[in-house]
Parts: sequence; structure tokens; C-alpha cells
Amino acid sequence: MALIWKMLWPEMKLHRKRLLLVLFFGILISATKALTPELLGRLPEVWKSGDTVKAYQIPIAIACVWIGAAALRYFHLYWMLVVAELVGLNMRRKLMNKYLTLNLGFFQNFGGGTGGLISRMLNDVGVIQSGFVKIADAVREPFMAVFMFGYLMYLDWRLTLFVMAGTPLITLILRSFARSVRKYSKYNLETMEDLTQILKESLDGTRVVQSFNLQREMRERFENKAQDFLKSRAKAISREEASGPVSETVSAVFVALLLIYIGQQAIKNHLGVGDFLSFIVSVGLLSDSVRKVQGAFIKIQQSAVAIERLKSILDETRIVPEIENAKPFPEHWNEIEFRNVTFRYEDTEVLRSLNLKIRRGEQVALVGSSGAGKSTLINLLPRFFDPTKGEILIGGVPIDEMKLADLRSKVALVTQDVFLFSDTVEKNIWSGDFNKTVAEVESASKLANADQFIRQNPDGYQAKVGERGARFSGGEKQRISIARAIFKNAPILILDEATSALDSESELEVQKGLDSLMRGRTALVIAHRLSTISKCDRILVMDKGVIIEEGTHNELMVQKGAYHKFFQLQSRL
Repeated sequence: MALIWKMLWPEMKLHRKRLLLVLFFGILISATKALTPELLGRLPEVWKSGDTVKAYQIPIAIACVWIGAAALRYFHLYWMLVVAELVGLNMRRKLMNKYLTLNLGFFQNFGGGTGGLISRMLNDVGVIQSGFVKIADAVREPFMAVFMFGYLMYLDWRLTLFVMAGTPLITLILRSFARSVRKYSKYNLETMEDLTQILKESLDGTRVVQSFNLQREMRERFENKAQDFLKSRAKAISREEASGPVSETVSAVFVALLLIYIGQQAIKNHLGVGDFLSFIVSVGLLSDSVRKVQGAFIKIQQSAVAIERLKSILDETRIVPEIENAKPFPEHWNEIEFRNVTFRYEDTEVLRSLNLKIRRGEQVALVGSSGAGKSTLINLLPRFFDPTKGEILIGGVPIDEMKLADLRSKVALVTQDVFLFSDTVEKNIWSGDFNKTVAEVESASKLANADQFIRQNPDGYQAKVGERGARFSGGEKQRISIARAIFKNAPILILDEATSALDSESELEVQKGLDSLMRGRTALVIAHRLSTISKCDRILVMDKGVIIEEGTHNELMVQKGAYHKFFQLQSRL
């Protein structure tokens, strides 16, 4: 419970006025309904005395009490549900903000994948909201219990203490069921996370699934995980729902004993009919309050599991840190320097004490076999990761001392795996820099050799690209991404296998766009097709995290080292 309040209290403080309103209505509901036993207890005497006026007034008063309580309950629950939605929205907002600040290492290591992160934002927050709504019962019903307990003490304190004797036993039963529910709730959320991941993989990999006839495999994976979820959910439901009958059974035994006692008192004329009715109704209202608090406690325990899972994400430290009073990106810089840079990924050293200087305006290509450290090196420059040791400087300023947004605004990225937002062509290019006017989009598209095919589309620049650009070919998507990078107009450019996935004709068209993009910029280029980098100012050959060769294309060919072997091998293909 301490964790729940620690997580929810900051959220609740944001809506304290609404919650005070919920509390106010809850007290009014309890106070109003608490009048029922007293009014009901007066009826037998009224009937016995033949007072026809009060015989009408009291039933009408009882009806008014319940109608008033129902009206108050509407506002009570309405504001509680509104606050629950606001809390859920804010939690999703916090998760989204966290997702956007986490570094690539977190996403590469997170077991549930992006589907799991989506599940936590949707399903886990939904569970928290359900438990939060039940706080209304946890707030309101104790007041009813206090009112009824006080009234019962007024009627017969001995009898009241007898009734309350069963409370410790019911509490023990409730705790036992709550622990069990909590255990299965955690498994439920984990299984739902797996289900979401399987669904996402099936949708993202539709072409692969259909191409390899994996529909049956994906169905079986989904069905097996769905059955696991159903079994664990059934166990959680059985514990959740069994708590009621068990506690009610204990209550029933005490009620039976209570009725025997009351009967003996009535026979001896120690207890009137009115007192009997008042007592029984009060016990009923008290039992109902206990039952609702019990249900709220179970739901809140389920929420606690979801809160723990969310907290593990929100407390995640694998973020890109920023220092206070960060420095701006240096305007007049002349050099990028990698100084004794080492990067370790778990137990593997990917870069080892790497030293590299790149002059402003220089085009540098990175060559090497898979795992040589090329992608890691370029990922360090925009701070997708930070070095394990060493530092990277631009114009003599360490990049970890710069404003992160300022640094990244000066670096444009074009990758092999093109990502386009599910929006218009214009919006995708404009996303290069929303601070610029949209009027510049077309000129960027022309430089990227993309304007012609965009205009051939009936909707032109307003055409929807589809999910991840599915409505365009690979070459067209790549040229849109190049237009986006040109539009950004950043002085530093990273090209990561920008043409490796294209056919020869598409590569030729894309290369025209790349030539426009690279002109006048400092460029780091990764390309397995060595013919595309032969014009670079410098080529670096990497192996096992270090630079083993360096020079121009002609210089490296004369050396007849690793680069020469790579080139000769590709020439035979």
C-alpha cells in the first residue's frame, strides 16, 4: 500500500479539488443513508399508535433519503471516474516522455520489445485506473461503517461488540486472498505483454509471415499465450471472487448467532420490534460497507502490481543525461574529435580506445565487416549512446556538455531502414525542422530527386505515405528521407547504408539526391558497396573496434591491405 500511495499521491495532488469534492459527496452519501435505520425503527411505534400522518411521512422520508443518496452517488462516481481518466492520461504522458528519453541500449535489451512497452502504456495503466476508481469505495464506505458502528453502539453496545468479533477473521481471509490475487495479477500483465508483442510482430512482419507461410505458427503462438493468460486470469478471478463468499460465510454464521441472541431478547421483551429493525438494517449497511471496502482492497492490490511495473520503467536510468547550464553547439567549429573512445556493450568491447579527427566539410567513409564497430561509432555522435570511456568533441566542446536538442539539430541522419511517419509526404519532409516554413519543402524535394514522383501522385505532397511509408517503393521512401535531411540543413550528415537495400536503378536516383545532400557538409558514410564511397576524402577501415587502415581510395588500393581485399572481393561478385 505504501508504494501505491507513493506513486499515486503526486497524481492525486494535481486533482485535490476534485478529490475533495469526491470526499465531500462520499460523506454526504454515507450520512444520508445512515438515517435509514433510525427512520425504519420508528415505523412499528407509528403503526401501533395509529398515527396516519407519520405512517405516510416516514416511508416518503426513507424514499427521499435513498433518492438523495443516489443523486449524490452519481456526482461522487462521476468525478472519481474523471479523475481516474486524468490520472491515467498523465501516467501515459509520463511513460511517453520516458520512452522518448531512453537510449538505444534500453530498447535493445528490453525483453518485452516495443509490444511490451505498448502493453504497459495501455493495459497496465488501465488496471491502475480500475483500482483508482475503487478508491471511491475505499473513501466513502468507511464513513458509512463508522456511522453504523456508532448507531449500533447506541442501540446495544454488547451486541455491537459481538458483531464486530468476526472482523479480525474476515481481515485475515482478505489479506490471504489479496496476496494470491497480487501474484496472479503480475503474471496476467506479463502474459498480456507477451500477447501484445506477438500481435505487433504479426502486423509489423506481415510480408515475412505470409511469404514463409507462418500464419499457423503465429496463430499457435498467440493461442498458446492466450490460453496461458486465460488460465492465470481464471485463477486471479477465482481468488478475487472467492473472497466475497468466504467472508460472507463467516458473516452469515455471526448473523445466525446474532438472530438467536436477538430472538431471546425479544421473547423477554428486552428488545422492541423497532429496535430489532434498526439493528438488522444497520448490520446490513455495515456488512455492505465492509464488502465494498474488501472489493476495493482487492482491486487496489491488482493496481499495485501494475504500478510496480510502471515504476520500473519510470525509474529506468538508461537515459541520455543532460547537465545543467549546458553549452550551445559551437557556431565556428572546425573539427570533430573522438578522443580515446571506448564503448562496451554488456560484456563485449565494441570500440577500443579509438582516436579520430574529422575536419569540417570532410567526407569520411567507414568500412569493415559486420561487428567492426562502424554503426556504434556513428551512433555515439548524436548521443544515441554515450562512450564507456573517452569523449567526443566538436569545436573543442565535449558533446555531453552541449544541449542535447542543439546537438541533434546539427546532425542529419539517413539510414537503410527508412522510417516515415504515417502522415503526408509534406509533413514527413517538414519534420526535418518544424521551425522552418513549409514552403521550403518542395525545393528540398527537388534537390533530393523526389519532386517528380511526388507530383505524379494524385494527391501530390498531401499524399498519405501509409504506415512506415508502405505506399511508396523503397527508392521513393529513401528519397523522401533524403529530402527530409536536406530540409533540415544540418552541417553534419550521417549516412548509414543509405543505398544498400536498393536496386541499381533506384540506387542511381537516390545517389543523385545524396550528392546534393552531401555537398558542403561534414559526412560520415557507412556503405558496404565500396564503389559508392570511392570519392570520399578519407576512408577508414575498421576491425574489432579499432581503425586498422586509413586513406583515400587510391592510397588504400596501393597498400593492398584489408580495403583492397574488400574491393577485390566485391569486384568478383
